Amino acid sequence: MLHVRGDITGMFLFFLFLFLGFWQLVISWKRLNGLSLTGYPDRRGLSLALGILVAAGSCGWYFSRPGHFASPDVEGIETLILLALGLTTATALQVILSSLLFRGRAKAAWPPEMTGEIERMELAVGGQMVPALYLQAVTTGGAGAPALLLHDYGDDRNSVSAMARFLSLRGHSCLAVDLDGHGENGRGITTALMEDLLDEASRALRARSGRDEIASVGVGLGGALCMELAARDPSVLKAIAVDPPARDAEGYPAVNAARELRPPSLLRATLRPGAREGEGTISLARILESMPPPGKLPGERVTVIAADGSWFNSRREMDTFVDLCGVPGPVPLTGRHATVASRRETLEVIARELG
Repeated sequence: MLHVRGDITGMFLFFLFLFLGFWQLVISWKRLNGLSLTGYPDRRGLSLALGILVAAGSCGWYFSRPGHFASPDVEGIETLILLALGLTTATALQVILSSLLFRGRAKAAWPPEMTGEIERMELAVGGQMVPALYLQAVTTGGAGAPALLLHDYGDDRNSVSAMARFLSLRGHSCLAVDLDGHGENGRGITTALMEDLLDEASRALRARSGRDEIASVGVGLGGALCMELAARDPSVLKAIAVDPPARDAEGYPAVNAARELRPPSLLRATLRPGAREGEGTISLARILESMPPPGKLPGERVTVIAADGSWFNSRREMDTFVDLCGVPGPVPLTGRHATVASRRETLEVIARELG
């Protein structure tokens, strides 16, 4: 039997606000933008100050009252139960408030410039037809290297169509393909590097553009794939990886989705991974773990662009990753992982790097 003595309600409120304060400190420390109450990306200093204020205020208020847990009137088991309830309620409240206050929905930062019609085509890969998009360069002089565009985990070829339109105005013919396990590509992911798919897409781009040498631009997972493609295909003159997922020396993924996704999105991504593997699904972490550990890449042919406004990868993890790959330090651009590839500033950097 619990002996309900002392200020039980006050103790519960104390633990509730104490843990809410602690949550702000953790969010500030780990840059958990998706859980922030102070905006997106998280205003780190404001979260730190808010956490200290709430935690200190709850302590000052509670310990100035009679019947707190340091008094002899409250049983130890009651304290443990109220502590657990306070932590659980504070966590649930943090998730609910952050979801309501979240302002970071993905939006294009500029209206995509319209060019010619995008041609829909199919590639024969391993006995199956894989959908692709092709856009011929709008040439105002010399044509730049044609670019193979690789989308992010959970997306499809249409997600890079605005990038294709932008680059076509700069003289680059573009081919975008659904990666294995994504979009309308009926092939599941059988190899993490998707060699046969990317080799066929590269061949099709060379044949269609009439150029022997090409470039590759990838976003997120597509960025990791275009880096590996440059390592094994010398005809790829330039590979540009936009915020690729960082990995450590053993190949273990160092990304933290909680930095980027608000709680409902994080839950959906956990319960329903965005890529297919045979009859089931596969997470981004498992794909990355199946890749070979980071090795030295042709650094002069690889450029990494990273979202500096809120790091899906932390800055330290990304710096370590590019160093392991022998690639120059990442180019930091404002934005977050979900939107950095659509920003005009990013596309201008890509066009400049492609030459």
